[in-house]
Amino acid sequence: MTENTFDREALKNELREEILNELKPKEQTQEEKPAKPKRKLTEKQLAALAAGRAKNPRMIAKKLREEEEAKKIISKCLEL
Repeated sequence: MTENTFDREALKNELREEILNELKPKEQTQEEKPAKPKRKLTEKQLAALAAGRAKNPRMIAKKLREEEEAKKIISKCLEL
């Protein structure tokens, strides 16, 4: 009987150690959370942003300035 109790105790200790060893790496991985990726916008949200920019007077003025500068550069190139 004493041999059976020693075997049981030894088995219990081995199983306990194995279980604890398996649980330790899982706890460490849970603590180290990966960095969240930047939020991706849906097509609908992107369209809404684009529509808002199109209505923005500052963006309209900027586009006009860029177009005028491009025309000046093209006219200078054509003169040469």
